[in-house]
Amino acid sequence: MQKLISYKLFWILQITGWSAYFIFYSLLVSYIRKFDLNNLMLHTLTYILGFTISSLLRYPYRKIYERIEKLYWLPVVIIIGSALATLVWTYIDMYVSHFFWENGAEQLRQRLQPNMLIKYSWLFTILLTSWSALYFGIKYAMDWQTQKERTHEAEMLAQKAQMEMLRYQLNPHFLFNSLNSIRALVDENKTHAKEMITELSEFLRYSLLHKDATFVSLSGELEAVKHYFSIEKKRFEEKLEIEYRIADNTQNMQILSFLMHPIVENAVKYGMQTSVMPLKISISSQKTGMGLMIEVCNSGSWIDADQNKSLGTGTGLSNVENRLKNAYGNNYRFEVLKAETHTCVRIEIKEPYLYG
Repeated sequence: MQKLISYKLFWILQITGWSAYFIFYSLLVSYIRKFDLNNLMLHTLTYILGFTISSLLRYPYRKIYERIEKLYWLPVVIIIGSALATLVWTYIDMYVSHFFWENGAEQLRQRLQPNMLIKYSWLFTILLTSWSALYFGIKYAMDWQTQKERTHEAEMLAQKAQMEMLRYQLNPHFLFNSLNSIRALVDENKTHAKEMITELSEFLRYSLLHKDATFVSLSGELEAVKHYFSIEKKRFEEKLEIEYRIADNTQNMQILSFLMHPIVENAVKYGMQTSVMPLKISISSQKTGMGLMIEVCNSGSWIDADQNKSLGTGTGLSNVENRLKNAYGNNYRFEVLKAETHTCVRIEIKEPYLYG
């Protein structure tokens, strides 16, 4: 495909450039001297030769370009290639043109002298040197752009693969905790256990529907979060209170899919260990000067995962930060606000990265 584009572009530029030269030079000649049929034929001949020689010059240039390793050799190639092509153009042009001159044979002999060759070939030299420089310049620019696109595509594929890997770590993590919650409730309240299984199936349906989506709307993400909280609410009942403060102008903003689950899971797990009951969890979103801010707060103090291995694997928040860095580079802010009575996880994402 790239070769086809390069081939088409070459002939578009070749025909356009030489046609512009033919028109411009014809007008210039007609202005400077009397324009007659003989001059037109000579000029047309010169034009056809220039067009043909430069078209043929493309083939050795292309071979040389494929084999050249250092760019500083290109000026040498341009000078040598242009000089040789100029000699060919000049000799052929003069030989064919002498049939149109008075005393053609004598004039041809005089013009083939070294000093006269230089005099009559300066225009050919300028044209072919410029043509050669443009050829290599455009070819290098196209190759650089192609390489840039390939590099970008490779980075995107690697980024997507890494994000998928991190995301697949999150889903089993969530499923593990949800099943533990259901198991704890089976003997206590079978009706609530069934309802929790229904909520879990809704979450899994969301997961399947968005399995190929790297980004989802905030409202879609919150829908899955609410299914999770429905499970936990049935388990803990009056011990758990949830509050949502979601700004309307943030609902359609795009965020990483499954970004909030590890955060809300931590809020429940660690909050239940440290908070005065009921555990209060609030989820808020708003537009800021930076872009979108999402905040998940819970009553209770912060517990480092390595201090209590029974609470989980400790991969939740580290995966969140890894995914944010992978997706947004330096265009986000992630922080954990720790206090004696509450803990908040805050994420801010810059404005240009919030719309699909």
